Amino acid sequence: MNESTKHRMDQLFLSLKDRERWLVGIESAAYLAVILTALLGNIVLTLAIYKTGTLRNSQNYFLVSLAATDILNAVSCMPLTLAALITGKWPFEDFVCQLQGSFWTICTGVSLLTLGLIAFNRYVKIVRSASLYQKIFTRRNVWISIAISWLSSVFLSSSVFLVDKTAFSFHPGKSLCFFKHLNVTNRLGIYSTILYVILTSVAFSMIFFCYFKVLRKIRAHYAQVRNSSLQNRECAAFAEEIRITTMLFVTLLAICISWSPSVIIDFYELFGNGQFMFKRQLYLLNVFTFQSSSAVNPFIYGLMNREFREGYRRVLYCRDG
Repeated sequence: MNESTKHRMDQLFLSLKDRERWLVGIESAAYLAVILTALLGNIVLTLAIYKTGTLRNSQNYFLVSLAATDILNAVSCMPLTLAALITGKWPFEDFVCQLQGSFWTICTGVSLLTLGLIAFNRYVKIVRSASLYQKIFTRRNVWISIAISWLSSVFLSSSVFLVDKTAFSFHPGKSLCFFKHLNVTNRLGIYSTILYVILTSVAFSMIFFCYFKVLRKIRAHYAQVRNSSLQNRECAAFAEEIRITTMLFVTLLAICISWSPSVIIDFYELFGNGQFMFKRQLYLLNVFTFQSSSAVNPFIYGLMNREFREGYRRVLYCRDG
């Protein structure tokens, strides 16, 4: 770490430590609200799918996996950041820092891979044939793909420790443990950078490709409808798939909006003047927006899908499915 970077990091540490009490209270209370919303919302979502027969289908198992990453994030990573916001420092041992860095990396990786699986699910369902969809997305295959996404993320997250046993360090701006080196100045930095860039670029490339094909198919479908070339039953079935796809696409869009500020800053620092170059408030705002993605998904499903709303009522009012 050069002197300029060390100086910027020291300034961030002082900014975190020397906050007024009212600011500590506001930041901590706001972050606690995000934690509780993410935890309770995703627990209710998972129970709703479990208790509602019509929601227990292959595509919604991907939503259960996505909810599991949000729950894991809310119980393992976010409380540690909350403790740092309250105390104005990292109050735990370095081992806990490595755990937090590993867990949020795993959660992020699984989320990206799951979003890719959801996009591929919609691509096969909308663009390809129904027989191919039924062949690929059996219950067994879906659970295998989910397991692979988790195992792959665990492997990728753990592999950084083969390069450096302390791959993560406390970032005083983000108030969490982040990659110690996200640059190309040393072996750990090169490995972390390659892992970060490949995971984000490959996942989002596949997601955008699948949804682009889906959009083209939907536009072609509406053109056929205008020409009255489809039967009413076919139109109704396809319209239902469009509603489901729209809900899942809005979920993706919400996650992209939440993650974009952090990704933009990370890439700017990566290819710019190094780490710790922004003010603490900007880093913290990006952490809030990034973590808020864990809280918004259950609301999107409830607002856009009647079956999810009924499932939520069933859970909240303790009714059987």
